[in-house]
Amino acid sequence: MKRLLAALTLLACSQAQALCSVVATLPAAFGSVNSTQVRTVIQSASTTNAGLQCTGSLLSLLATNDHFYATFTPTGSTTGLVGPKGDVINYTLYANNSTNFPITRGQPYDFARNGIIDALGLLNGTSPKSVPIYLKTQIGSNVAAGLYQETFSVLWDINYCYGIGALGICLGRQIFQQSTTFTVSLTVTNDCQITTPAINFGSAPVISGFSAVNQSVSLSCTKGSSYTVGLSDGLNPLSVGGRRRMKSSQGNFISYDIFKSASAVRWGVLTSARRASSDADINPGAGTGTGSQVFNYNAKVYADQTTPPAGSYLDSVILDVLF
Repeated sequence: MKRLLAALTLLACSQAQALCSVVATLPAAFGSVNSTQVRTVIQSASTTNAGLQCTGSLLSLLATNDHFYATFTPTGSTTGLVGPKGDVINYTLYANNSTNFPITRGQPYDFARNGIIDALGLLNGTSPKSVPIYLKTQIGSNVAAGLYQETFSVLWDINYCYGIGALGICLGRQIFQQSTTFTVSLTVTNDCQITTPAINFGSAPVISGFSAVNQSVSLSCTKGSSYTVGLSDGLNPLSVGGRRRMKSSQGNFISYDIFKSASAVRWGVLTSARRASSDADINPGAGTGTGSQVFNYNAKVYADQTTPPAGSYLDSVILDVLF
């Protein structure tokens, strides 16, 4: 009878073992985010597998000398997500889906503490489970467009009791150290913040009474971006000559146009009719991400047309930016 009891005890211990191993990680990707959102809004990402996977069953009584250390050490010389022009997007790694458990680069973080291993159920059940990692960017990164990446060497240092017998005695320990790699990425896309005031010619009894309007549009575009700005022909262009036209609710028209800076060169939507960022009247050149580039224009009602019936005349012109 004693021999039978001993055999049953050994069988129970075997079933209670948990087996942990270091496996290939899954990368964390923030996806594609425009430069304005990167600079002004916290972005979140995660991976379901940061390299440690466990299978088995264990009474969740991790002792004070048990540990599940992970050390995330960047493989590059620059900390953060580094882009093609050397710009950096700062972000933080977290051990769970909150900001309460930040992970410091190059410092061991013990997932056995703070109840994280228990909360994950990593050592309970028979299905393989992995350790996730969460990431959040920091506001303020003014960067150029492109792919941003950081790669870590992740050292897992494991030492824990995998089975508890009578009187709380540890029946065996799993102890190992092993490294894997972990990659984080974010793709920054070009963006512009655009200010476009309405053009108001006011009112006049005859066509010759309308004065020119001198105004500007302002664009704040992604750092380092070169672009062109076009203005559509509006909703009612003439099929011949291409003049823009405002239309009244009665179906009458007033022809007008928008010209580059103070010139008589029409500002349009195709090829040379567009304006390049290098042609800005204020701060010409590539975008800076935070500063504004100003494009002046003058709008005029064509004087060589018959005065139409009285009414309110409207049009809508689309400003587009091509990078």
